[in-house]
Amino acid sequence: MSSWWTGTRLVAVRAITENVRSRTFKIVTAVLLLLSAAAVSVPQLLGEDAATYTVATVGEPPADLVAALDVAAQAVGVEAEYLPRTNEDAVRRAVDDGRAQFGLAGPVLFTTSQVDTAAAALVSQAVTAVEVQRRLEAAGLSPQQVAELQSVRPPEQVVVGAAQDVDRAGAGFLVGVVLYMAVMFAGTTIATSVAVEKSTRISEVLLAVLRPSQVMVGTVLAVGAVTLGQLLVLATPLVVGVRVTDSIGLPAAAGADIALGVVWFVLGFLIYAFVFAAAGALVNKMKEVNTTVVPISMVLIAAYLLGILVSTEDAESTVSVVASMFPLSAPLVMPIRWAGGQVPPWQLVVAMLLTAATAALLALFASTVYRRALLITGRRAKLREVVRPRAAG
Repeated sequence: MSSWWTGTRLVAVRAITENVRSRTFKIVTAVLLLLSAAAVSVPQLLGEDAATYTVATVGEPPADLVAALDVAAQAVGVEAEYLPRTNEDAVRRAVDDGRAQFGLAGPVLFTTSQVDTAAAALVSQAVTAVEVQRRLEAAGLSPQQVAELQSVRPPEQVVVGAAQDVDRAGAGFLVGVVLYMAVMFAGTTIATSVAVEKSTRISEVLLAVLRPSQVMVGTVLAVGAVTLGQLLVLATPLVVGVRVTDSIGLPAAAGADIALGVVWFVLGFLIYAFVFAAAGALVNKMKEVNTTVVPISMVLIAAYLLGILVSTEDAESTVSVVASMFPLSAPLVMPIRWAGGQVPPWQLVVAMLLTAATAALLALFASTVYRRALLITGRRAKLREVVRPRAAG
């Protein structure tokens, strides 16, 4: 076994060295690093101080009104300033010429069409709450009784079937997209590498001193290591960023989701990589690679589309649960569903175990196809002739 791993390691090191030295690897890695760094730094560089809404009032605003408006302003993430005016006309002119966004004159609230309607509604509610409090006190209620009435809250709102954290769910969807692209790119790279070695007879040289399984596993591990390294280049700044700052628009939980996405890449890569290697061994000419990998690519695309569907569906629906547990789609669907915050941990564990077991079975199947297909030269090998035992001889 040690000698088997020694030969496999030599193949992997050779392939990693070639990939790392290539210009494509350097460019892609640099772009990923820049994208990740930009996602963390740009929002902070562009971050602005809280917006300020100016409220024009007739005379100095009462303290209770100022307190209510300050609370309303904080609810929408802004600051409130006040602009005293002598009468209603002056208040209206202040809003009209842009010196104030809101104007209060008795029962009238002046505003413009450019002001956020949500902010206008909160200002209106604050003014209403102050007026209600004044009338209740005028009717003889004690301040304590008024406070009890105002402490009544609307019923708790529970969103059924939707993600608990929209920002986190959005991050999960992006993780799914990146995983799809990474697995597809890595798989295609493996198939191309195997096809190049077979068409140029390099594989014959390698097989003279190594076993077919050593060549296949070494190639797969090399491409996987390179792709995983690039994913870490992309993911690490984001994970650190969501932990140390909240200015990049992602919740802290998204860091764990991104890290979990890396684990799912490993599982997804293993479940598809060896099949891509087997497909590459079937070809005789490089131009046949794209045609040979179509069935595998179609399965990946279907899994990706299921991920998109799950992102818009109820997380507990049958389609969502099955798609996130089925081994061929779980690596792309489960990260999206998990980020919605409504997946029981046992489903995550079972999905991982099923995916790992399926990857092992597919690796055994692919190794048989790979070994037999390499012996067929001068033409494109057919899958059925390398799958049937009698074709092995």
